[in-house]
Amino acid sequence: MVSEEQYALLLEPLLPQAAGYARSILRNRDDAADAVQQAAMRGLERMDTFDVGRPFKGWWFAILRNCCIDMVRRSRSAQTENLENLDVPADSPPDARDWEQLSLAMSRLPEHHREILQLRYFADLSYRELAESLGIPLGTVMSRLYLARKALQARLTQDET
Repeated sequence: MVSEEQYALLLEPLLPQAAGYARSILRNRDDAADAVQQAAMRGLERMDTFDVGRPFKGWWFAILRNCCIDMVRRSRSAQTENLENLDVPADSPPDARDWEQLSLAMSRLPEHHREILQLRYFADLSYRELAESLGIPLGTVMSRLYLARKALQARLTQDET
């Protein structure tokens, strides 16, 4: 069993990655901060379910992922902004246009591709941590990540034309 102090020590270095990951899903800084806080509290409440023989990062990002999904489900009906309808001003900095292009391409991917890419690149989870977080075998992580990268590349190429 992990104490509250140990939990805080394990969690603290993950918070910057967690904020980026949550924001990649929720597309709103305040909502992302709320999701991270909610996940921190849920994790603390559920410390008895943590297996010290497994990666903490994967376990906790699974909790964060579920908090983000819950928030998306709650706000889906109230959501009025759709990425496909966003216009990026022509005078935006190139990196803003690149981010919007990437965000739009990601939003058009199947959920399982989008999810594994977000966990890998926004949360910086290792393959083992991805397997833990998603509850899938390591071999499935590798093949799913490969296919997700290919799908994103194809989507970006298609969107450029």
